[in-house]
Amino acid sequence: MKVLQVSLVSLTVGLHGASAATIRGERKTAVLYYPRYTGDFLTGWCTTTDQYAQGSMGYATELACCNAAFAGQSSGKCYSMLPAPPTTSPTGTGGPDAWYADYDLDFAKGVCKNKAPAPLGRRIYTTELACCKGEYATQTTGACLKSLPDPPTVSPTITGGPNVWYPNYDVDFAQGYCINKMPVPNGRQTFTSELACCKGAYATQTTGACLKSLPDPPTVSPTITGGPNVWYPDFDLGWANGACTNKMPVPTGRVTYDSELACCKGAYPGQESGACIKSLPDPPTVSPTITGGPNAYYADRSGDWAVGKCINTMPAPVGAKIYDTELACCKGEYAAQSSGACLAALPDPPTVSPTITGGPNAYYADRSVDWAVGKCIKTMPAPVGAKIYDTELACCKGEYAAQSSGACLAALPDPPTVSPTATGGPNVWYPDYTLGWENGACTNKAPVPQGRQTFDSELACCKGAYASQSSGACLKSLPDPPTVSPTITGGPNVWYADTTKAWENGVCINTMPVPNGRVTYDTELKCCKGEYASQSSGACLASLPAAPTASPISAATAEFFPIWSGWETGHCDNDPTKRTSGNSYSYATQAECCDAWFANQQSGACMGFDPTYGSKSPTQAPIQ
Repeated sequence: MKVLQVSLVSLTVGLHGASAATIRGERKTAVLYYPRYTGDFLTGWCTTTDQYAQGSMGYATELACCNAAFAGQSSGKCYSMLPAPPTTSPTGTGGPDAWYADYDLDFAKGVCKNKAPAPLGRRIYTTELACCKGEYATQTTGACLKSLPDPPTVSPTITGGPNVWYPNYDVDFAQGYCINKMPVPNGRQTFTSELACCKGAYATQTTGACLKSLPDPPTVSPTITGGPNVWYPDFDLGWANGACTNKMPVPTGRVTYDSELACCKGAYPGQESGACIKSLPDPPTVSPTITGGPNAYYADRSGDWAVGKCINTMPAPVGAKIYDTELACCKGEYAAQSSGACLAALPDPPTVSPTITGGPNAYYADRSVDWAVGKCIKTMPAPVGAKIYDTELACCKGEYAAQSSGACLAALPDPPTVSPTATGGPNVWYPDYTLGWENGACTNKAPVPQGRQTFDSELACCKGAYASQSSGACLKSLPDPPTVSPTITGGPNVWYADTTKAWENGVCINTMPVPNGRVTYDTELKCCKGEYASQSSGACLASLPAAPTASPISAATAEFFPIWSGWETGHCDNDPTKRTSGNSYSYATQAECCDAWFANQQSGACMGFDPTYGSKSPTQAPIQ
């Protein structure tokens, strides 16, 4: 599955030497078409009104615009607006060399066919075998492959075998090794060689059990030690100032990349300062953001997770994980969704959900009890947003690595007798929980307690284990303590949700210190949007010192102001009798107001609202 990363992956818009605005200026004598996004992909169309350009260079014909922006639109709205709309979708029409999945059949019985015309928006393959591999790679019945005229004797999908290796999680991590036994467990990462598997899955294994199990084990561990073509993130600089380095040796367990640019993209995708990209010898001039579209789906976070679905409305939110099909997005973001709302929203939903909804191979952290005594469970359905693991041991390692009580590991049917972590020593530091939180410090005394998280320096341990320690005891215990604590303790540029208030009355604050584990934002507005996006009262946004725009115009010349009646029903009006006390936000046009307050509104209620006072906004486009 091809997955795109939204933020830094796309800094290319300006790399071709001209901005979209410049190119449009050079072609201003030509008629250009731009996508008109209404908030609902199925109702979008193309227009010559350049206010909807939104960074697009425009298309020479309306058909070209529809093909580029609404190719997967099952409603056919865009094509229906053409002066001479095609009688069938200009996508693949089936035939000898156009194969697609037959979603009329249950996934377990699914096959590929080439009957014309192909359903609107269906992914097309040039061979039946390619279709089976692309659409039914995890089909355990092998129905699709069996339907081939000359089916392979062994499934060509990833099911294990000589060149497909994966970690054996049935044994303890310290004794873990790689196997190629088929079939591969669902969701398990695979590698093309046993050595690659050991490096990728057991890079921090101190026992060396995986490497020792190789037919010809290396005499020295083949770990990466840095150098010209090995880059990794420098976590000593802090997130906002973070950059990549190739200084050797590489810290234990640090993810590496083969170029500095790849490291910046992979390790700092949401870095708003752009420090990593700016540190490049030849940094790109403009950030290439992914703007969504027919082949860029992401989870719609504007509503409740239990009824969430995937959309391709552009632009995609910053940091959103991108999938190239709606089905792939549903599987990746709503795998444990018991309602099946995401799959049900597909143009051709599968009759049986192939997602994970809890059960034997779906473990997650039990948040109903205190973390110190927490364990992993598989009760279905899994809670909203819970991270899923395919074994109970993997869940304990991922969610309770620093749990000093060992409660999660102790709850395993066959708990490990010895901690599979590092054994302490000069370069292995861990938090000493016997001292209490405010007096806590880090130690490298061996052996490391069972399940305790370790760090490669005392400073890294203090930052990672005692980030919100208000006493600063850990940092003070360093041989050469910093004069100012490098931890996140709140302040002017660190905002978080105030959970002491009811959600409808909630606001964002920057009081220090930040509570342990709280998500932080660098502006109060971002915090309100991130934590209270669907707050019908609008309490958080109302608490802002100014409207969410760089320079709102004066009330004397403005007309439109926001009315908060709920996120999906909120709109902008220009009737002065409806303005409430405290609502001093003013905008010259309805479009400006909607863009400032309801930019990601899926219902399109704001732009669809008909102003009741005076003349309508001159920039309002008719909703078709």
